[in-house]
Amino acid sequence: MFRKFMLILFVAMCVISIVSFNAFCDTSELNPTPDNPVTLRLGHTDRITWPGGEDPAPASEHAFSIMFKQYVESATNGAVKIEIFPNSVLGGAKQMVEMVKSGTLELCAGTGVLPGIFPKFELINIPYAFQSTEIAWWVFDNSKFWKDLMGEMERETGIVCLGMGQNGVRNFTNNIRTIHEPADMKGLKFRVMESPIFVKMVDGLGANAIPIAWEELYTSLQTGVVDGQENPISVITEGKLYEVQKYLIIDEHAWSEDFLVMNSKKFHNFPEDIQQIIKIAGRIGAVQSRAAEELRTRITEYPVVAKNMEIYKPTAAEIKKFKEKAQPVVIDYLKNIIGEEVINDFFEAIDEAEEVLGYK
Repeated sequence: MFRKFMLILFVAMCVISIVSFNAFCDTSELNPTPDNPVTLRLGHTDRITWPGGEDPAPASEHAFSIMFKQYVESATNGAVKIEIFPNSVLGGAKQMVEMVKSGTLELCAGTGVLPGIFPKFELINIPYAFQSTEIAWWVFDNSKFWKDLMGEMERETGIVCLGMGQNGVRNFTNNIRTIHEPADMKGLKFRVMESPIFVKMVDGLGANAIPIAWEELYTSLQTGVVDGQENPISVITEGKLYEVQKYLIIDEHAWSEDFLVMNSKKFHNFPEDIQQIIKIAGRIGAVQSRAAEELRTRITEYPVVAKNMEIYKPTAAEIKKFKEKAQPVVIDYLKNIIGEEVINDFFEAIDEAEEVLGYK
């Protein structure tokens, strides 16, 4: 009798699991209307800034999210609603990307974690690849290379990249001396993110790279565990790193993104007209993210850094020295992970952007 009961229970559990799995993987088309709307959840890691916060300029992920929400809801007449979850309330960027991949979250905005599920995304972290932010924007918005690469990412991971906003352009700071060229970095200890790319870059420049979590950075600088670090100006200001750092070099060694990604099945379940609205909203949101970050860096936060730190802007000849030291070691490292061909294609797209934009 007990065995019969357990068999029935087992069969019932299997049926429930199959039904649940089929419901989760349901690929039937969604047809939302204003009277029967669909709500999509969007998570990001930024705190709430303008509007609704005290900060005079919106943080980039938040700006991306609120513009995306506004466009989708207005263009669909409320048939698709976006619920925003800021300030990492759903988890960190890595956790949220995994949730989007599995389908337990529809959308997330973030930075720095996509190489963990799609290694070729690491291309954007090659140091000194972009001469300017507008070159990076052109590659992401207009190049066939990037469109094809994002198509490959969707096929491999099940997530759609809707737009590339901007988290900032990374620069070196330290508490020991002014840096004009790589020789000035010798012997200095720099905190880097826990990423092999940034370790290789700093080591290539002749300094010592020490991976440290963001939460421990301020104290590590304050106590001398490390002499310096690298981050966008907006992050330097937000973390009040100018309190424990004296020197800043605007070398702009890496462009840092804010991506917006969506679960592929959920995206393709919508009718084509709503898919197009979501795509447009992603592009418009990316522009808003870039504008918000530029505003914070150049207008609301640069004066804070300039007041508290000694700033040096290197010449083109000095930047060339940094590039010649840092870029080859990173490229050699990446060749073993993603292959040489895709790296060459990436630089061809950059060359195309430079030509179109008048840099050549």
